Amino acid sequence: MEIFSTLESIQTFLLQFGVWTPLAYFILQLLQIIVAPIPGGTVGLVGGALFGTFWGFILSIAGTLIGSSIVFLLAKRFGRPFVLKFVKSPIIEKYEHIEESKLNGVLFAIFLFPLFPDDILCFIAGLSTMKFKTFIIIAIIGRSPSVFINNMVGAGMMKDSPTQFIIGSILYGLLILILYLNRKRLSRFIHHSKKQNDPPSDSQVEK
Repeated sequence: MEIFSTLESIQTFLLQFGVWTPLAYFILQLLQIIVAPIPGGTVGLVGGALFGTFWGFILSIAGTLIGSSIVFLLAKRFGRPFVLKFVKSPIIEKYEHIEESKLNGVLFAIFLFPLFPDDILCFIAGLSTMKFKTFIIIAIIGRSPSVFINNMVGAGMMKDSPTQFIIGSILYGLLILILYLNRKRLSRFIHHSKKQNDPPSDSQVEK
């Protein structure tokens, strides 16, 4: 996976497709939801560098949402045996069996804040009773801010636009700060959202 080791290597890989580079980027963004070794954050930075904040965001969010939808629907169709091929059992046990009334809020928080296993949660959400329409709405609202910020940072970093880089970095830092200040509260919220007959689980945030 040396191709995905640095921003420059990903950029070089994508540029070899010429006029098809936007399509290649879209497919790569989609695949990074499904294939764990592909670093989603790094791919997003390259999107901003290659296409700018706006078009980078459009391509990134489209790939992210379609990839998330594919994962959700496959998990819904083929169940836990399929999900276990991609997600370790302890992580599944930590996040599954959340009460239906609280599942939307938990999923939104995990999508919104960095450091949570947001791609993995697409698999786990597919194991729940959540409807696809609800899932995609939460994904759009919850995932868009971080995708946009990531593209902004990438555009500023590699297009020599310090203003975009600074603004994007500040916004990302604010999300990290909010998560840090509320980490225990969020962990308790996730834990207490599980059904009462479920065993307690580790409360630390995993990525």
